Order: sequence, then C-alpha cells, then structure tokens
Amino acid sequence: MSAPVVIIGAGPAGLSCARDLAAAGRELVIIDDNSRAGGQYFRQLPDSYRVVPDARLMRDKARFDELAQVLALPGVRWLPSATVWGRPADRTVAYAGPAGSGRIEASAVVIATGAQDRALPFPGWTLPGVITAGGCLNLAKAHGLVPSGRVVVAGNGPLVLVAAATLIAAGANVVRVVEARSDLRLIPAALAGALAAPGILRTGIGYRNLIRKSAARFQTGRMIAGAQGEGGLSAVGIAPVGADGRPDRSRTEWIEADTLVTGYGLMPGTEAARVFGCRIAHDPGLNGLAPWRDTTLRTSEAGIWAIGDGAGIGGVEVALLEGWLAAAAILNQPAPAALLAKYRRLDAWRRRLNLAYRMPKPLVAATPDTIVCRCEELTLGRLVSDPNHARGHLDALKISSRIGMGRCQGRNCLHSAAVLLGLPEDSFDTHPRSRPPIKPLPLGLIAADADAGPATEPDEIDMPARAS
Repeated sequence: MSAPVVIIGAGPAGLSCARDLAAAGRELVIIDDNSRAGGQYFRQLPDSYRVVPDARLMRDKARFDELAQVLALPGVRWLPSATVWGRPADRTVAYAGPAGSGRIEASAVVIATGAQDRALPFPGWTLPGVITAGGCLNLAKAHGLVPSGRVVVAGNGPLVLVAAATLIAAGANVVRVVEARSDLRLIPAALAGALAAPGILRTGIGYRNLIRKSAARFQTGRMIAGAQGEGGLSAVGIAPVGADGRPDRSRTEWIEADTLVTGYGLMPGTEAARVFGCRIAHDPGLNGLAPWRDTTLRTSEAGIWAIGDGAGIGGVEVALLEGWLAAAAILNQPAPAALLAKYRRLDAWRRRLNLAYRMPKPLVAATPDTIVCRCEELTLGRLVSDPNHARGHLDALKISSRIGMGRCQGRNCLHSAAVLLGLPEDSFDTHPRSRPPIKPLPLGLIAADADAGPATEPDEIDMPARAS
C-alpha cells in the first residue's frame, strides 16, 4: 500500500484538494488543530448549537456540507484537534493532540494552513473591548457571538467590509466603519474584478450596500490613532492618514465605543512551510512572505504543495481552485483548461487587489509607550533603546529583549516590530528562523518524539530585486 497524502488544514483549500484525491482512490490523512473542519471561512458552530433558519452567518453551509463529505469516506483518516509540530524527515509529518501523537510518512504533503491577522499596535490596543477582525468573525461564526453596545470597525483591506457587514447582518450596532485606503485608489482593481470575478465583486458591493443602509458611517483615508478607557474600551480615536503613514493626531476625532474591531490585513501563515524547508519569497501581490510555488503549486521541496491563503491571500474562491489544481498535480493529471483559465484570472485579480490596498507608506500608529510584544509586555521605546536594535535584524533583538519568545512565538509581534523599527519587510534578517515545534504544545504530548527533526538554518527567504 502506498503512503498516504497528508493534508495540513481542513479549510476550503484542504477540503477541495482532499475531495478530488479521495475520488481518485488515494489514501488521505487530514490534520487540523481545530475541533471541526471548515477553516476560517466555513467555520462551524458546535453540534450543541441550534441554528435558526434565516441565520446570515451560516450562508455557504450547503457548499461546506458538500466538501466535508470527504471526511467520512473510506481511506480518509480525519485528525481534528491535532497540531502538526515538525518534520522529522523528508515528507514525514509529526503531529500531536489530546487524542494521540504520532508521525506519518507521506507520499505527498499539502500545506493548507490559512492566514493570520496583521496586527497594528496603537495606544490602547490592549484594552478589553479591542479585538481583531479575524477573531471577531471567529466568535460570530463558531459561537454565534456578536459584540453588544457601540461597535467601530477600522482597518485596511477587504476584511473591513466583511467584518462590518457580518456584524451588521448579525444585529450588532456598528456606528462607524473606517478604511485607510481611499476609494479612488480601489476603482481600477474593482473594474478589473468586474471581468475576472464578477461574483466576488457583487458580494463586495453587497457588503457596502448593507453598511450604507445601516446606521453606520463609512469613512476612507482614516486610521486608528488610539483607544481610551478605564478597565475597558470607552472611546476610539480616528484620524486622517498622513503622508508618512501615521495618523494626523491634530485632527483626531474621538468616538464613543464599547468594541473596536481592527482589520489591518491578513498575512499568509508560513510557519509550517518554513519548517518543512520550503523556499519563501516576499510578494506584495500575495500580502507578504509566501512559499515559492511552480505552476502546479508545488513548493521548492519535492512532494510538498502549498495552497490557499497560507500560500498567498486570495480568499475562498482562489483557495478552492488551488485545492483542485494541487490534487490534479499530485495525481499526475492535467488540470482542466477551463479551471486553469479561471484560476489565472482570479490569481491576477487578487494580486491586483492586494496591491491596490497597499499603502504608500506602512501604517504606523504606535508611540514609545505602546506595547508591541504583548506576551513579554515590550514597548516600542524599550525595543528602540535596545543595543541590538542598531544591528538591523530581529534575531539579535529577540535574544536581548525576548520579543517573540512568548506563547504566540512572534506571530503577532515580529512583523509589527519590523515595520515600527524601519526594517525592510522583504529582508531575511527581519524574520528569525522557524523551528519545531511549530506551535506551543504540552510537553507530554511530544515527549515520546525526542527527535524533532532538523531546523532549516537558515530557512530560505528570497529578497526580490529592489527598484533603483
């Protein structure tokens, strides 16, 4: 019997890839650290929850149900609540979870680990009542929870519209929606979307119409300047974006609010790809660091594919198509011409949209007293004064300051720190090495696996040629 294909991640990309592979008779192991399949887009309510017939949060349920059928097929091993933590050998996946730990030798590995929120530190961002857009959508979809009181949604990128419209549809009192990018800068990308992705464009227009018909005021060209409150959020400061990417604090408007939802973009989650030794390249059209891939979506490592938002921000439609294309490549079958043409149109458009939302200067709202690394409670002033700051890379700064050494392992702070300290985001030195375990785990779950496997030292990060 041949070794199974291991798919890391049971979101849209992972499930669409699994469906085609299972249909062709391939043995599969699907691993996800969530208790239920679906990823962020198809995030499911627990079985004990009751869903009312007109629930807006559960749209696309039929599409998920169709995809999720693969989990019950013969030859498919489904490992929920399990974390892939390392690569002990080539195409060997080490995993651990409450139900057991182990290693799997795979014929192919598909990395479909999704994206993560891009943090924007600002004065008051650690107050109770301040939450990221991704976290807010997870609460809404996974638990049916929406914030009470006055809600402000602010950020930069399509997630601002998604979060605001989702909350409004769920009954939240959204009073202000703030987008840093000017609408005029987005018009060319929107027009291109009318041809490449008319369905997605209609959805975006629907979000805008829903916001317009609500009591929320929509503003562009503005960003968060700060948040205030005693023991919890009470007011949000909104200011025009200056030419330097900083808020014009002299024109700050303070808005009473009980909840602030921040959505300053998504980044591909590349930790697994880096630990597996895949070459990583910085691509602004994909919203940051992403695995290098060939035309079949295979990475630089033989037998390893990367798909979905973990390989470049593109949304659910791109993720589904990439799952199908990766499955065809693993099966050594040519991709259907119509499918490939559709993917190329969507891929070109998502890159154009990502670039359209990109600001001329990185957005910066932190002051010297603002905490940057929440785990270690490190302020911007503390990082700037660190002797290793002058060395120009985060690896040395991590050693002396402990930035990125907390539970999040730098996922929430290292990118923000690089921007705030003026480090080039496409520089290898900006990003310390990824090492197993990829995510923190109780020692008892992995104690039997003494050999965590090699760390790629350093893992490869391409630096694109700079314009002269």
